[in-house]
Amino acid sequence: MKKKLSVLLILLLGLTYYSYGQATDATPNFGVKWSGFVKTDYMFDTRQTTNSREGHFMVLPKPESIVNGEDVNDQTNFNILSIQSRLKAGITGPDFFGMKTSGVIEADFFGNSGSGLDDVNGFRLRHAFVQLSNDKVEILMGQYWHPMFVTAVFPDVYSFNTGVPFAPFSRNPQLRLTTKGKVKFIGVLFTERDFQTRGASVSQSGIPQLHAQLQFGSVKDILGGFGVNFKSSRPALGSDNLTSTAFIGYFRTKLGKVTWKAEGIYGQNMSDVLQIGGFGTATNGDFVNNDTFSAWTEFNADFSPTMEWGIFGGYTKNDGFGEPITYTNGFLGNSVESAFRIAPRIGWKSGKLKIGIEGEFTSAQYGSIDSNGDLSTTGVDSVNNFRLLTTAIYNF
Repeated sequence: MKKKLSVLLILLLGLTYYSYGQATDATPNFGVKWSGFVKTDYMFDTRQTTNSREGHFMVLPKPESIVNGEDVNDQTNFNILSIQSRLKAGITGPDFFGMKTSGVIEADFFGNSGSGLDDVNGFRLRHAFVQLSNDKVEILMGQYWHPMFVTAVFPDVYSFNTGVPFAPFSRNPQLRLTTKGKVKFIGVLFTERDFQTRGASVSQSGIPQLHAQLQFGSVKDILGGFGVNFKSSRPALGSDNLTSTAFIGYFRTKLGKVTWKAEGIYGQNMSDVLQIGGFGTATNGDFVNNDTFSAWTEFNADFSPTMEWGIFGGYTKNDGFGEPITYTNGFLGNSVESAFRIAPRIGWKSGKLKIGIEGEFTSAQYGSIDSNGDLSTTGVDSVNNFRLLTTAIYNF
């Protein structure tokens, strides 16, 4: 690991030196601009949670687990982590057949493995893409946000979960075309890498994921849009492909000084974007999608130039399989019937430093698959977790 970091630092210094040298030219052809942040989170949970990276990426409170008459998951947890700290290189260069070029490489220390301790603090790739642009279109090639993660309309919570599992979250290798203007068309052809469909493979299906989206307006005024996603995945070699679809609608507007954002998602087998549900096997042996509905909204504004506030609310519902099944596979084991979250926050900012406090109350209703393929919650109590998060973010 030390050897890898040494090589990385040498490359970074070399690129920085080269970019400074190019910047002295009258018409620079190449440049690298470094940015990022140092972030430390202090986290206290009133219950054990379903999470990633030592609890940093909190998803939902764990269900009851009764041992000797006691719920062993009804225990508190506290941690301090800085692994979300990030480094980004923004690259500019000469035109490509008349189109402006740019590139981004972004990494952090969040690691790649799920809950294992061996990879926490591991240096991992977040984004890596090349972009071509003219006055009509933008073309992006590389790893970037999933098209259902809309960069103009996403939760600005302090928690690194960014609204999961109520808001979609994923980064994918892709080819993206975006038109310019007040009405934008976004078309994306992509596959999966770090965020994958549980129990099935998109690449082995032989068909990439496809997404089409229309976006209206601008971030400064009113922005809205809707999109449709098509996914084909193969649960096992030799099996038939499973076709899944998903739909999103979203908007962002100003109410005086307050920014209001909202999004709704309805789709099938969406474990790759960290939504509850997945797929199952019907009694006749066919693969069956699980349907999930999610929605979230957020209000945020500044008290003053040095103080900000916000409040996030989300809800998700597992709509089941619609027919009897013999086996399930998917995110959270298909056992979450519904969940909601309320998360207010307040922050103080000056210069490049922000210190924030966020309270995150999440309630989850677990159940079991009944004979009709629906979630039955009979005799199952809901469980709750309150996370108190204090964060310090230093941008550079």
